[in-house]
Amino acid sequence: LICILLLCACGGQVRDPAPVEARGGMQAGSGSSAQGGGDAVVQPYRPPEQIAIARPQPSPAVQVLMRRADDQRRAGDFTAAAASLERGLRIEPRNPQLWNRLAHLRSAQPQFHPVEQFAAKSNALAGNDDLLRADNWQLIATARAARGDQAGAAEARKRAVVTR
Repeated sequence: LICILLLCACGGQVRDPAPVEARGGMQAGSGSSAQGGGDAVVQPYRPPEQIAIARPQPSPAVQVLMRRADDQRRAGDFTAAAASLERGLRIEPRNPQLWNRLAHLRSAQPQFHPVEQFAAKSNALAGNDDLLRADNWQLIATARAARGDQAGAAEARKRAVVTR
């Protein structure tokens, strides 16, 4: 009974909201209803032409390693690029972008068995990143086709389609 009374007493207190004062962001006559302006124009919602994917940013150390791996790959030093990406994976083993980049690197070498493994690992960690998943499925399709598995490659290409 005491608990119920305390809950009723706490819930029964109604307070007025804190006063709001206009600062910097709105100018007089800009259409703010708080200032009494009635000239606001309401636009209907239009979805964006391309959906933005919010990818978590890698740590600064991993970003440096990814840039270094890109530079090494462009220079043709695939071994050093792979070492840089693998070092990044030791720091962030659950980073799907690193697994995807390593799959791309192995595809360029061409080492197709690891390509499929790394792309599948990236897919497992990709979450809702449909573009990354599609890229991984395309890598898997390329690897399967290179190994002579045309049926598997066709299935992977079907899964590479982004549905959004």
